[in-house]
Amino acid sequence: MNIRYLLSMLMLTTIGMYAQHPCSVAKAKAHTKHVNYSKSNKKTTSVNPPENDYDVKFYHLNLNAENNSVTISGNVRCLAKVVAPTMDTFVCVLHTNHTVDSVYINGVRRNFVRQDSLVKTSVGTTLMQNQMVDATVYYNGSCPNSGASAIGNGFSTGTSPSWGNSVTWSLSESFVAYEWFPCKQDLKDKIDSSWVFVTTDSANMVGSNGLLKNVVTIGDKKRFEWKSRYPIDYYLISVSIAKYKPYNLYAKPLYLPGDSILIQNFIYTGAINNSSWITNQRPQLDQIKPTLELYCKLYGMYPFYKEKYGHCMAPFGGGMEHQTMTTQYGFDFTIDAHELAHQWWGDHVTCKAWKDIWINEGWASYNEYISNQYITSQATADNNMLQAHTNIMSQAGGSCYFTNSDTMNSNIIFDSRLTYDKGGAIIHSLRFAINNDSLFFQLCRGFQVAHSFNVASVQDFISYFNANSGQNFTQFFNQWYYGEGYPTFNVKWNQVGSNFYLQSTQTTSMPSSVPLFITPLEYKITRTGLADTVIRVMHGQVTENYFYNLTGTVTAIAVDPKNWIINKAIGPVKDANLVGVDEIAAQEPLVFVGPNPTSDVLNINLYKTAAKANVEIFDMHGSSVLKDALEGQWKGDISQLAHGTYIVQISDLSGALIRSVKIVKD
Repeated sequence: MNIRYLLSMLMLTTIGMYAQHPCSVAKAKAHTKHVNYSKSNKKTTSVNPPENDYDVKFYHLNLNAENNSVTISGNVRCLAKVVAPTMDTFVCVLHTNHTVDSVYINGVRRNFVRQDSLVKTSVGTTLMQNQMVDATVYYNGSCPNSGASAIGNGFSTGTSPSWGNSVTWSLSESFVAYEWFPCKQDLKDKIDSSWVFVTTDSANMVGSNGLLKNVVTIGDKKRFEWKSRYPIDYYLISVSIAKYKPYNLYAKPLYLPGDSILIQNFIYTGAINNSSWITNQRPQLDQIKPTLELYCKLYGMYPFYKEKYGHCMAPFGGGMEHQTMTTQYGFDFTIDAHELAHQWWGDHVTCKAWKDIWINEGWASYNEYISNQYITSQATADNNMLQAHTNIMSQAGGSCYFTNSDTMNSNIIFDSRLTYDKGGAIIHSLRFAINNDSLFFQLCRGFQVAHSFNVASVQDFISYFNANSGQNFTQFFNQWYYGEGYPTFNVKWNQVGSNFYLQSTQTTSMPSSVPLFITPLEYKITRTGLADTVIRVMHGQVTENYFYNLTGTVTAIAVDPKNWIINKAIGPVKDANLVGVDEIAAQEPLVFVGPNPTSDVLNINLYKTAAKANVEIFDMHGSSVLKDALEGQWKGDISQLAHGTYIVQISDLSGALIRSVKIVKD
């Protein structure tokens, strides 16, 4: 989901003007009602909630709703399999604004009780494990309105300020599906298939998930019958009701020769023939076709290709990635690309818990960069990443990791700076660390296959990449995902004849969290009359010294010219006193680490530093391979380590880094 609060923009008379603004403005999720969802949520997040007694197989929503009201009525049928040893009560959640008329279990009307938002119904004869339960809840009511922000409700109504169309739409992320239909709100229980039927005034159209199988005339109303055969999470079921006209496109991805994917867009009647929409919005929307084709190439076939992709317009400031049919305020290339990416990252593979939202939002945000890189221009993509880095570093700390308690606060889990911008930026750094685009996208496709139509945690992602990349990214995620802050590189350089010297000293914005970022880094060297040279090095100790033989006169140095990692730079400045690596090394703290190279034994002696310290050795992928305590001196057996380069870090007992040294294991 990509929500942009464009309050001043909402005063504009034409939605086409939105496209003039960059897509890197602040993003936020709907928040008001999520925070207030407490009583019933305590039940659904307990150790053994009664909703977990069954596994949902099918939902059929059969509802009555209009485009100018949050009043809703009808029934929802749930087919489920009992997974507990026994089950005597069927439990679902429905907001207390709604009146439950009756509940039928396996065709028999049963007594029910309400406890806050829980609806508990006796199943009659106790059901055994693997038996099926068929429950239908009849209800009616007015969906709650927080009175703050419309996008904070599960079910909202409003009028487009640009086109005048009245719209009613759902937005259930993260815990507010229960505000408009009785359901089970458990990310891990994906629904195998779903139908959404909505009866409304005959002037309206209704958009939803899957395929529109039928439109039935009932007096002066019409029933729109949408059916999907793909697994779906509860919060991705949607409806959007307005006076729409269809605008269809067709994508032809590489993996679907001779066939195409329908991109079915429901456009306001007030917009579709308007010259402003045609000039400003439609060209943006038309770009969804090559974007879908690109994502198929990078991540594998569009997961729902047997049904469709599409959009329904609704008057809120952003977009919501409802499966197969995004609900969106209007059209902008970068936002469109973000929401489409969710069909892979969020809908096909969904976060296992809301604290794993990086699986959804980090990846969708990074695909803003990807889509611009491959379709618009590299310069546009670079600017996208630069703006993200600037926002991330507007504060010293902040982690992408959230606790379970954090997930009850949507302002935290949908934070623009951390969840979106930092979440996307560290994927860019991951791509840089892999340093092989073919492998990077192969791993992305493999992860999608491994968790197809299922859920995944961040740890699942790390484990998959560790197992299949030939590298270990534990240290990478400890720094960038779980850790806080960013590095600053103080860079000096000098040139004496053909000898070029570069010194980079790293400090971090949150040393209590990450005292040193072990990371590859690029420097661009500009020379008179010669092409720029980019060198790639590993920054594995506080001060790194590099020496190169270079022809031509060096005129400038750029740190991380492609913004691969979140960082700041001081300088680079030319320093005539920077004359050689040996001279620089002599100025470092009196800590002996050697011999270097070594084949079996490594000695560490502390002289002017604290007598007690800790030693940790990392391989060049950032994985810790040895950890020990030392007092004055240390003698370690590293004979079992593989040949190669390692980084030895010595820290005092408070965790502050004393020395970081590269060694070579023969």
